[in-house]
Amino acid sequence: MYKCKYFGIKELVSKQVYKKFGETAWMCFDPDVKEDLDTIREANGAGIIINNWATGGTLSQCGFRCNLDTLVISTTGLYCSSHMMGKGFDLHDSLGRNSRLHNIVTELIKQKKVKAFRRVEALNSTPGWVHVDSFDSDQIVFVP
Repeated sequence: MYKCKYFGIKELVSKQVYKKFGETAWMCFDPDVKEDLDTIREANGAGIIINNWATGGTLSQCGFRCNLDTLVISTTGLYCSSHMMGKGFDLHDSLGRNSRLHNIVTELIKQKKVKAFRRVEALNSTPGWVHVDSFDSDQIVFVP
């Protein structure tokens, strides 16, 4: 089983998911998704934060979410998110250079240097983070 070089499992899943599955939560992700996260981190050349709840931070639902997470519970109506399938992540450049990170992710997708990720959300829709996912789309940069 492939495990990320740059991310621990607690960084990729919500508290609820970790509480249920612990370290076996690695099984929730396709190997290509995990490899792509490492590819993005290497291309960025600096740290990327997804979730930091385990180290006392406030980010807890930026990776894999489940039906018990507050963001999902508080949503009215249908909620179909790449986050709930382990295929979507909100990335935060540790140096606050999210615009740069967005450009890096976009180029990796265009150049087919990532296997699973196909879309990155437009920066004006994601204040403070870069959303990337593997939904099948002809549109690399999308506006939700």
